[in-house]
Amino acid sequence: MAKGKRKRDKKWMWVVEPGDKIVVSRTAFLPLKKLSRRDFRALEEIVNIYSKMLGDVLPHASRNIIENYYRLKNGRYRELRKVYPNIPSHYIHGLCQDAVERVSSLRRNRARQYSREIFREIVKHLNLREKDLKNKKLVKLLWRKSREIAWHQVDLEMGNGILVPRINSVSLWLVDDHVKTGKPYEDQYKWC
Repeated sequence: MAKGKRKRDKKWMWVVEPGDKIVVSRTAFLPLKKLSRRDFRALEEIVNIYSKMLGDVLPHASRNIIENYYRLKNGRYRELRKVYPNIPSHYIHGLCQDAVERVSSLRRNRARQYSREIFREIVKHLNLREKDLKNKKLVKLLWRKSREIAWHQVDLEMGNGILVPRINSVSLWLVDDHVKTGKPYEDQYKWC
């Protein structure tokens, strides 16, 4: 794991060593002074509506294997506008982008997983040994075929509704404005 090292100015700088695993995630930060109960309930209601909208759009995008934002937006925007007339349009645009990203990510990751399994099955079926797998052209051909089969399998599962992206969570992070002020590492990156 990444280890923290102290500098003279007593600020932490994280050092990543080779072989360390790093998780990168995107988070929306909304700077707020104080949040009243009324504002918190309004934000909570927006997140709930967004989750419902995502629950409506995601199965459609998955079943039709829509990986293009414009195609999904053209197909579902008017329906969402009729059901949710008071929601700003940029929420629907963001929702379509989110749904497309979830579908394409699921499709890509599942195809990668299936291609490994299919490659192992092909090697086992053809009775190939380690000596045979040293031939780079053969291995490349087997991987290519296993990827084609895997993509076809994933498309079949998504088209039949077997494979649908899950909505694990939709979250909103609220941060005090004093966290975002200043530049914490500006003196560390000065060139001498």
